[in-house]
Amino acid sequence: MKIRVVAMSLALLVLFGLFVFIQGCGQKTSGSSGNTNYSIQGKLASLTASSSGNQASATDTITHIAAAGSNGEVFFASLGSDGTFSIDINKGFPYALGFYNKTGSTITLLGYLKQDDVNWDSLPLMSPAGSSTDLGTVTVDSSSLEASTSVNLSSLIAGLNLGDTATAAYYGEIDTPMSVFTNVDVDGNGEFDALENKAYLFQTYVNMGGNKTGQIANMQNGNYNSTYQPSPESYTVVLGGRGDSKTVGTAVTFNFPQPVESTSGSPSTAVTAAVESTTSSDIWTCYSKVNGNPIVLPVVTPPGNYTISVGSSTYTFNNYRSSETVKVNSNDGIVYPVFNLVVNAAGNITTVNYKWKKLVNGTITDATTKDLAVAVEDTSTNTAFVHTSPFISFFADANTLFGSVLKFDRDGSSLDVSSSNIKLAEVHHIQASYNLTSRVVCKFDLY
Repeated sequence: MKIRVVAMSLALLVLFGLFVFIQGCGQKTSGSSGNTNYSIQGKLASLTASSSGNQASATDTITHIAAAGSNGEVFFASLGSDGTFSIDINKGFPYALGFYNKTGSTITLLGYLKQDDVNWDSLPLMSPAGSSTDLGTVTVDSSSLEASTSVNLSSLIAGLNLGDTATAAYYGEIDTPMSVFTNVDVDGNGEFDALENKAYLFQTYVNMGGNKTGQIANMQNGNYNSTYQPSPESYTVVLGGRGDSKTVGTAVTFNFPQPVESTSGSPSTAVTAAVESTTSSDIWTCYSKVNGNPIVLPVVTPPGNYTISVGSSTYTFNNYRSSETVKVNSNDGIVYPVFNLVVNAAGNITTVNYKWKKLVNGTITDATTKDLAVAVEDTSTNTAFVHTSPFISFFADANTLFGSVLKFDRDGSSLDVSSSNIKLAEVHHIQASYNLTSRVVCKFDLY
């Protein structure tokens, strides 16, 4: 079966066609969801955040602690009067841990947990050891927006099952965009979005270039396209929301913290767009494009504060930072799959075999199991607020998809596609995609 996909935002529509929002709110202080399997514990050095010697005020008091997962689930802490806290979560994803003051209708981020030795902006709780992580004493500095733990790095690495410092540092290169998950009142109405059953996803989609032509021929006759070297060539900033209805065509303006530009037109900080898709479950999405094209400059999604107007609503995302690993023209730290296609006598593709590679300063190497665990999201264990990752899909021409996208197991090596009845001779190109664990989408088109 072939499905025609509108060319305008082909890759994005394919991806968001698989989008699922499931907002989880596990808040022990006002009713737990009962579906948690791990806990984060610690004790605040003080219930008042420090602020570089300035006199503390009531708004420096930490009233709430929230753990926001890359899958969109948000859990709130049980916070004792002595500063002890415990948050029950679902492990399997990174979590940004934010410390907040809520005074009236104003919610202020006082700091979020970081680990400066390896540049973590979140806790890599994909496959931690045991049933909990104890952060020891946590100090919050509202001047730097940084919260630090008394637990040393080696203990964190062991407890989070990362293996070694090199893997921990690689995660630090990947997780930079996790800082945006500390935005917990995106619509600015003075209430935590999660407690209103709202969810917002602000992320970057990266289009991979490189030597992408001639790759399908290299996947045949027992071979993998092992000479493929991806290189990011452009990106799109995407906003998705659930919980406040929008209609297709609603005007959108992305306000960037610095000018962005595509391959055509002049640089601009204000990029106009429109809501391009909605679903029956009240999910809507919009994509930033400059003159209809993805962004090429600056080479990474600009760091800083964003406001996006969608009709009469305004959404704010502060403290966004992008990963240098997927900057335009990067050739270092990128993990990616290569494929081998098994074809039967009738010319149908029956099996897709795959391996994972990693570019290290322009050299192709084999990605390790630990590399994949910290870098690549796998929707077999990560099913909330997410589209399928990783997947492969086949196109009959620039816009016509054979059937649907096909999920493959990140930690596997082969995928049975015989029921899709795809003839190799009819394949125009192959699209593969995955999410970084920090919710950056990496898309590969191979010809």
